[in-house]
Amino acid sequence: MEDITQPDEMNWQIPALIFAKTINLILDENQGIVVNLEQNTKISGHEEVEQVIVYKKNGEIHIAPSEDKFDEGSALNLNISEN
Repeated sequence: MEDITQPDEMNWQIPALIFAKTINLILDENQGIVVNLEQNTKISGHEEVEQVIVYKKNGEIHIAPSEDKFDEGSALNLNISEN
């Protein structure tokens, strides 16, 4: 099997979309996973954020800063209000 996981600089979006879809298939609605951000994964304009929760809401994947500290990789069931 050929490994096609190393996209060139122009094609990083397609593997990112495939990964997001994979996470969408894994997570249940209102479930999230804690991810620690490293220097190369900091979000532009939010460099102070050290930890995020990647979660599924309304069938879509979202990323939000974690207000509390959790162990990386922790699975969380979130109480998300409809806004």
